[in-house]
Amino acid sequence: MMFSKFQLRRRAPGLSAYRILFWWTFMIRLMHLLFRIFYRLRCSGRELVPRTGPLIFVANHQSNFDPPIIGAVIYDRPSKGIARNTLLDSKLLAAYISAFGVISIKRGESDLVAIKKALKELAAGRCVMIFPEGTRTQTGEMGEFQRGFWLLLKKSKATVVPVGIDGAFDAYPMGSSPKLRGCIEVMAGESMNAESLLEMDEKDGTAYVRSKVESLMLQCRENIKKRSK
Repeated sequence: MMFSKFQLRRRAPGLSAYRILFWWTFMIRLMHLLFRIFYRLRCSGRELVPRTGPLIFVANHQSNFDPPIIGAVIYDRPSKGIARNTLLDSKLLAAYISAFGVISIKRGESDLVAIKKALKELAAGRCVMIFPEGTRTQTGEMGEFQRGFWLLLKKSKATVVPVGIDGAFDAYPMGSSPKLRGCIEVMAGESMNAESLLEMDEKDGTAYVRSKVESLMLQCRENIKKRSK
C-alpha cells in the first residue's frame, strides 16, 4: 500500500518494486538530468505511451547512449532491452544494464533465443525495447530492419510504440569516446495496434513501422537544427 502512488502493478506487472522504484523511477530521472546538462536532451511524446498492456518499443540505434535516452521518455513503462552479449563484456556496464533489465543474445545464437525471452516479458504484460537495425549506425542514418522484429510482433501481438532519436550519433559515434557536449532529442510516436500491422505482409508491415521511426528521427533532427540556430 505504501507504494500505491507509484502504480507498480500497472507500470510493470510482476517486476520487483526495487527495480521499478530505484532504477526506473530514481535512476532514470537522474540519467535524464545528466543528459539535459551535457546534451540538452529534450523528450516529447510521453503522453502517447500506453499506460497498460504489453508494449514493444521500436527505435533507431545511434549509440550506446540510446537505452537511457529512450528510458527518459518511456520511464513510466519499465522495459527490457534486447542486446548482443558483447555489450556486457565490461563488468561495470553489464551490471548497470542488467539492473535496468536486458535480454542478451550470445554470439552465434539466432534471434529466436531472444524472441522467446521477450515473449515471456510481453505475456506478463510488461514491455520490451528493440533496435531492429541490429547494430548501431555508422553514418547517423537508419539501416534496414532485421526480421526478428516482425517475428516478435507476430507471436506476441503486442502494441508497437515507435521511438525516434537524433543527436546521439554525433555525441557518441561508434568506435569513438563520447563527447561531453551535444544536442539530443528523443520522441515517442502514436502506438500501433498489432492486428492492423499484421494485416500487412511482413515486407510492407516492417517498412511501415520503419517509416514511422524514421519520421520521428527526422523530426528530432529538424528540432535540433532549429535549436542550434
